[in-house]
Amino acid sequence: MSFFKFGPFTLFVFFIIFLAPNIGNSQKKRLKPPKRISKVTSVDLFVDKSFNLYNKIFVYDSLTQAGIDIPSELEDELTERAEQDLDSLWQLAPDIVDDISDASFMKQAKATLNLNKAKKALKYCGLIIKSYFIPEEED
Repeated sequence: MSFFKFGPFTLFVFFIIFLAPNIGNSQKKRLKPPKRISKVTSVDLFVDKSFNLYNKIFVYDSLTQAGIDIPSELEDELTERAEQDLDSLWQLAPDIVDDISDASFMKQAKATLNLNKAKKALKYCGLIIKSYFIPEEED
């Protein structure tokens, strides 16, 4: 019997909060993944997948900021892989809270710190995806 029960709407709100856009559009310095794993399996997988997605989007953003023309085949492949990474993040999300609550205090602390780094990476991803693929509304 689990203390936390999450429905699809709650998970959707959870990710919207993580992906809420920051002020500013481009990031000059690449975020680094956490140096130490938390030893909470679902959190570590979530953080790894988050930074895999972040690295793909960071490279894409860096190339477009430098003015390099990216072939459409490469953009399509990047979009497909990013979609796969997002799907795998959705599959890992329900287990995170249960696994953290079952872990020791020190593992909970490390897991929380690692999730905060992943949160920063996902915020950047959401901002870049929004700016490149969702056209801005003109007044």
